[in-house]
Amino acid sequence: MRSTRRLPVPASAAVGVVALAFAALAACTAGSAADGSASDSKSSSVGSSASPLPPGKYQTLPQPCTSVDPDTLKKLVPNAADYSGTESLTYDTDRLVGCSWGSTATDGTTSSLSVDLERVVSYDPAVSDEVQAETDFEQKAAAAQIPLPTPSSSDSATPSQTATTPSSTPTGTSTGTSTDASGGLGTDSGTSTPATTPTSSTGTTANPDLAPRLLTNLGDAAYINDVLAIPATTGPHRTVTLVFRTANVVVSITYSQVSPADSEAPRSVDLQEGAQQVAGQLEKKVEG
Repeated sequence: MRSTRRLPVPASAAVGVVALAFAALAACTAGSAADGSASDSKSSSVGSSASPLPPGKYQTLPQPCTSVDPDTLKKLVPNAADYSGTESLTYDTDRLVGCSWGSTATDGTTSSLSVDLERVVSYDPAVSDEVQAETDFEQKAAAAQIPLPTPSSSDSATPSQTATTPSSTPTGTSTGTSTDASGGLGTDSGTSTPATTPTSSTGTTANPDLAPRLLTNLGDAAYINDVLAIPATTGPHRTVTLVFRTANVVVSITYSQVSPADSEAPRSVDLQEGAQQVAGQLEKKVEG
C-alpha cells in the first residue's frame, strides 16, 4: 500500500493567508462605519444631518466678589468685617461662580447678600445655549411659584399690570421654610407670611406692587420673590430673591435680613430695592 505524504506549506503562503483575513476584516469594519451603525448614539438621535448650534453669546463670567460696587455693599451689608466677600466653592469657574457677604449691625440686625452666576451650556446639539438658559429660568420661576403671563392676560393687560399680578399660591410654609429657585431660604422655625400678600410688621396689607412678580426692565427675563418668616424664637426674617437671565447667563441674587427679637420686620421695599440695585450692576458686568 502506497503511503500519502503531505507536503509542507511554505511560510510565505501562510503569511498571505493571514494578510487576506485582515483585509477582509478591515473591509467589514469600514462598511459598518459607512452605513452609520457604529455612529455616536447622541448624534444619531437627532439625525445624521444635524450639526451643533453656535455657542452662547457669553463665554466668560465676571469675577463675582468684585462685581458689586463697594458703596452698595456697605449700604446693604453694614458693619461687615470684610467686604472682599467669600467666593463660592465651585469646580468649574468657567460655568459657575458666586460670592457672599454678611454682617451684624450695632442694633443686632444681621444682613447677608449672595450672588451666583451660571453660564448655561446645552449639551444637546439641537438646543442652543440661550434656549437652555430660558428653560432653566422658567423652571426656577415655576419652583418659586411666580405668576407667568398667559396669552389671554397679556393681550388685555399692560406689561406693568402683568408683572405685578400676585400669585394665587403662597410660597411660604407653615414652618417658616420657603422653597424657591435658590432653595433653603427662610429656614427659621415659625410661621411665614404668604408671598402673595406682603404685609407690614403690624400685619396690615403692604403695597401689592411688592408682591412676587416678573420684572420687565432687567435682562431678557427676570423675577423677584419676597418671603417673610416670623419665628417664635428669633426675630422676623425676610428674604428677597431676584433671578434674571441675559442670553445664556442666569444670575441669582439673595438678600436677607433678620431683625432682633420683639422688633419690627425688615422692610420689603428696602430689601427689594437693594436686590434690584445689585442686579443692575451684575447685568452690566455680564454684558461687559
